[in-house]
Amino acid sequence: MAPLTDYEKYIRTEELLALQKAPDALACHDELQFQVVHQVAELWMKLIAHELRLAVRLLDEDALTRALHALHRVRRVQVLLHDQLALLDTMAPKDYMTVRTVLGNGSGQESPGFKLLLRLPGELIFPALERLLARRGVTLRAIYEDHVGHAELFAVCEALTDLDQYLQQWRQRHLMLVFRIIGAGTPSLKGKASELLERGMRQRFFPALWEVRDEVFAEWTRTMLEKGQETGYHG
Repeated sequence: MAPLTDYEKYIRTEELLALQKAPDALACHDELQFQVVHQVAELWMKLIAHELRLAVRLLDEDALTRALHALHRVRRVQVLLHDQLALLDTMAPKDYMTVRTVLGNGSGQESPGFKLLLRLPGELIFPALERLLARRGVTLRAIYEDHVGHAELFAVCEALTDLDQYLQQWRQRHLMLVFRIIGAGTPSLKGKASELLERGMRQRFFPALWEVRDEVFAEWTRTMLEKGQETGYHG
């Protein structure tokens, strides 16, 4: 065999490409795709967590421009994480059943990357935002009442809203994949997958960033009604 190139050594291609089953060990042709998509997803989630930890550190240093850059990178990775699920749309239900027989008790709910992304918003990211707002002496309500006057802080809040929104969209996309492959009512190892995912889709990772919109809109509606102007919205 030819000696490894510097690229192969750095990327560790030998180890990386040995992490999938050999062709003669595959339960079916589509099992390689199934493994690759899930392995790549774990790598994307690892990168998201890496960038989010950087963003938290930068928020604590009041380096908001750099924090926004990290958060924008996260959004791009989230798009890749979302879009790669389309590969699994090409998998026939019967082929998934074959993979299921060799997957054992494994479930996507056990994904370490997924579990980490569920924890980071509440444990690490939102507390950093709260510290930032406390240092600046401003509230979310004030920011959203005057987003122009608080442009930089508004951009941070919107970047975190993007993070929340894309996490929810990824869950929704995963739910549609489940419906396509195993149906809406098929029970999984942990109950009906559709019910598990639907419950998860109701989770908002930064509730305060959604609630402030209700507050601002309710105040606007009240003010307009006091002026005798109909908005079409009522609390």
